[in-house]
Amino acid sequence: MCDSTIRRWVVLLLFMAVMPLSAQHFCGGVRAGISMSQISGDDLSGFHKLGAYAGGYVQWRFIQSERWALQPELNFNMKGSSSYLKADKNGNLVGQKYVLSLYYLEVPLLVKFRPFKGMDIELGPSFGVLFAETERDANGIMPARMPFRYLELSGLAGVSYLIKEHYGISFRYAHSLIPVRVHDGHHSYYRLDRKQYNSTLLLSFFYQFGGKKTQ
Repeated sequence: MCDSTIRRWVVLLLFMAVMPLSAQHFCGGVRAGISMSQISGDDLSGFHKLGAYAGGYVQWRFIQSERWALQPELNFNMKGSSSYLKADKNGNLVGQKYVLSLYYLEVPLLVKFRPFKGMDIELGPSFGVLFAETERDANGIMPARMPFRYLELSGLAGVSYLIKEHYGISFRYAHSLIPVRVHDGHHSYYRLDRKQYNSTLLLSFFYQFGGKKTQ
């Protein structure tokens, strides 16, 4: 899927999200938390890369069935992969240092279902824009690295729970639906097995305001 196709989907889904609001409850909120990520397709494993996760959202819950809602968001998300030197049982350092940091602005467009009071199950696409990246090893920044795609399309699923009227907690999992990095034959093949995908666990706390109590 090319970048222009992703942009068209963003415009279409945003248009769908703001269709007739008269039949919906409206509220908004902000969130802050952490991301735990890895890159599927490198030779590392485990959600070892920690980063910041923060943003805001608006929510429209349907009057006809308050179990359902639409929720577009705008979030900052740090992703990547990491590995560090570790001491073995004899005190010798083993392994290697490697840190990949990717900085995204993301627009999730979520459908939310409330099975019971206070809890929401959420599912939908997330569109990301990569605005900065760094890749380092023990010698510093790694030169001539394989470039990453400017746009990212991910699938996102999660659960949120409203602890009190305005405060809640959210746990999510997101995975790239298209590769964020593809071997092109012109750059170093280091840590790249043909294609790479972002895989991220997200834990955040949110504050919800406006409208009526909707969860």
